Amino acid sequence: MRKSNHEGAINLTIEQALHQRHSVRQFTDQPVPLATVREILAAAQLAPSWVNSQPYQIHLAMGAPLERVRQQQAAQEAAGTPGTPDLPVMSRHDWSPQAQRNMADWSAGLGDAGKAMGATAAQLYHAPVVLYLTLPKGYSNWSLYDLGALGNSIVLAATDRGLASMTAYQFIKYPQMLRRELAIPADEDIIVGIGLGYRDDQALVNTIRATRMPLDKILTVHD
Repeated sequence: MRKSNHEGAINLTIEQALHQRHSVRQFTDQPVPLATVREILAAAQLAPSWVNSQPYQIHLAMGAPLERVRQQQAAQEAAGTPGTPDLPVMSRHDWSPQAQRNMADWSAGLGDAGKAMGATAAQLYHAPVVLYLTLPKGYSNWSLYDLGALGNSIVLAATDRGLASMTAYQFIKYPQMLRRELAIPADEDIIVGIGLGYRDDQALVNTIRATRMPLDKILTVHD
């Protein structure tokens, strides 16, 4: 396994990438080469989709366009503007009991690091690259699975190249602003955003880690 200074491990096995990937909530200002992002996306395109439909589009924001988005996002956050995402957000109280317990346990364990989450989120985690994944209006529900497979493939491919990632609602909270600033067509629903960059090792917010339930809590073997 090769290493490259701050950029971390590359040429990982799938299992190594799965274990090393975690959500990073503050990135450094180190730029990410466009060529590297294109390599990540080309690898992620190998993800399966229904009858090879590949129903999604990817809008890549970096440089000046992303800074405009970041400024607009911060202004709307400061004004207390409520989010109006294309994919409705369900109240935590409406999730399953299992999901509610997991979310409550995660929130209870945030400690001091949790206090910094709002400020860094308002700045889109300072990510130097944000990918906006969209689906055409009227999409099949199956396409949500396909887009999820693409998104997970993106973050694993990024991990393999020494990049950190963050998949977050925060990126797509204000879709009308995104359509205006990035010229995203009105006939595309903005489903999820993924930030890419290099992890800020000094940021307290990056000490947050999530645990997973024991496998037997979600697995039923029918043999």
